Amino acid sequence: MAFEDSDRRRTTVLLILTIIALPIIFFVTRGDDADGDAGVVDPSTGEPIPVDADPMAASDNGPSRPPLAASDAEPTFLDGPAADPSPGVAEVAVPARPDTAPVRLDASYRSTVAGQEACLVKDLDSGLSVTVTNLDNGRSVTCVTSIAPFSQTADIVLHTDAFSLLADLTEAPITVELTQ
Repeated sequence: MAFEDSDRRRTTVLLILTIIALPIIFFVTRGDDADGDAGVVDPSTGEPIPVDADPMAASDNGPSRPPLAASDAEPTFLDGPAADPSPGVAEVAVPARPDTAPVRLDASYRSTVAGQEACLVKDLDSGLSVTVTNLDNGRSVTCVTSIAPFSQTADIVLHTDAFSLLADLTEAPITVELTQ
């Protein structure tokens, strides 16, 4: 990426302004703390503490901060209800298993399938109501099985309208799960 002439001019002007402005800002703000007041006030006297002063130095009222020391006192515990040492058994909700295990198949579509509620499935009896679920997006349709022709290459063939409810037609064939 090359600079254009206008970009070079802007960069040069900004560089010159920066070179001039930084020393001016430094010298103008340098004299603000010349009196030694750093803006820190001693809480016991209300007087400002000089920058070079040791904050732990003893004053008339003692050190401005207490020294760090370990305490020999016993630890204090708050009272309250004690936890149950044996809380029992937690029950976990597990969904019931289906009557038949789901089957993974490759699904495709054809507009010549008789009706939107029909599907042609290889190696499955006809007349069964099954749910076809797209594993990629979770969408599902229900159809009634019919015996597939011998020449069918996909495991399950749905009507074009039913397949479009599961996925885009350009994604065919898709991996689906078949449950009864």
